[in-house]
Amino acid sequence: MSIVTKREVLKNIRSARREHVKWVYRAKKLVNGLEVSKEDIPLKITSCEFGKWFYGDGQILLYIFKEEAIEKLDAKHRELHDIYINIFKIYFNSSKRTLWEKLLGRSKKISATQEQEAIKYLAQLEEVSIELVSYLNIIEKKITLIDEKSFKKFL
Repeated sequence: MSIVTKREVLKNIRSARREHVKWVYRAKKLVNGLEVSKEDIPLKITSCEFGKWFYGDGQILLYIFKEEAIEKLDAKHRELHDIYINIFKIYFNSSKRTLWEKLLGRSKKISATQEQEAIKYLAQLEEVSIELVSYLNIIEKKITLIDEKSFKKFL
């Protein structure tokens, strides 16, 4: 196994943050009525790019930080997906879509009430996203402040 450098860890954190922001942006597009396929916003916490990193290479953070810090990041990520499931159900509930919409992968037309619900869920999603990104920023800053020699001791 090759030794991971501090620079690689920081690069991966930044990439994971960018991918997370893109994921949230696609959820915003969906709620704002723009065309988004359900595959563009994965439901499972291990299917989105952030989740692939966090539950894969991101586990290196457990060696650097107390488990509590990583548990908070994990909890926010899970909460984010739990909220998104509500949005997903509004737009992609397959039992209420026409055959044509199913074939094209398009979301169904929604009622004004459903639209208001989706907007409410999106606000919650954005709030949780801000918290998740703030945890990532703190983690990134702490890693940046660790000198290379001390960083290697964690591994």
